[in-house]
Amino acid sequence: LFEHMTKAMANDRAKHNILPLSKFCLMQITRQRVRPAMDVNTTETCPACFGTGVVKSSILFTDSLERKVDCLVNRHHVKKFTLHVHPYVAAYLNKGLFSLSWQWKMKYSHGLKIIPDQSLAFLEYRFYDGDKNEVDMKDEQEIKG
Repeated sequence: LFEHMTKAMANDRAKHNILPLSKFCLMQITRQRVRPAMDVNTTETCPACFGTGVVKSSILFTDSLERKVDCLVNRHHVKKFTLHVHPYVAAYLNKGLFSLSWQWKMKYSHGLKIIPDQSLAFLEYRFYDGDKNEVDMKDEQEIKG
């Protein structure tokens, strides 16, 4: 059986390893993948429009927000600003002793304040500068980290 399997796997382009039968009559075969992994789609159906549109995955939302905060502080040089988000997102950002909002304050700006806003959708956000003027960050190009 072992010799037959090695002959059968001889034409396989992938790097492989075949071990002889164990005392339980099990054969172990390892095989390295030749083709690269397929493109992974990280979008999901929109909960607000019940599947008529597609939004970015909610898992990546906080990463996107952090890139926007970084852009606002380092490119636009805004030091004091507030971030208005849905109350659930605000609770997530503020939870714990070393919360995400605390980490962002230490890393980017001590003037960051996160405000829960019931009128916003779950994955919607708004930035306001120190003079309470809205800063449009929706069209800002994100730097992939």
